[in-house]
Amino acid sequence: MKNLKKIKRGELKTIKGGRPPLGCNSWNPVAMCCRSWAPDYCGQTTCPDSPPPLC
Repeated sequence: MKNLKKIKRGELKTIKGGRPPLGCNSWNPVAMCCRSWAPDYCGQTTCPDSPPPLC
């Protein structure tokens, strides 16, 4: 139990937000969805409020 450290509130919110998937340029941690994708990953699902992809 010596390797435990106190996590600040801001860091905890980052951890709860989840890890963005590969190719995601703009991750929305609240909605847990990607706003925009990299050109190689174009066509993946995006957030409902994001603009349409430019494929």
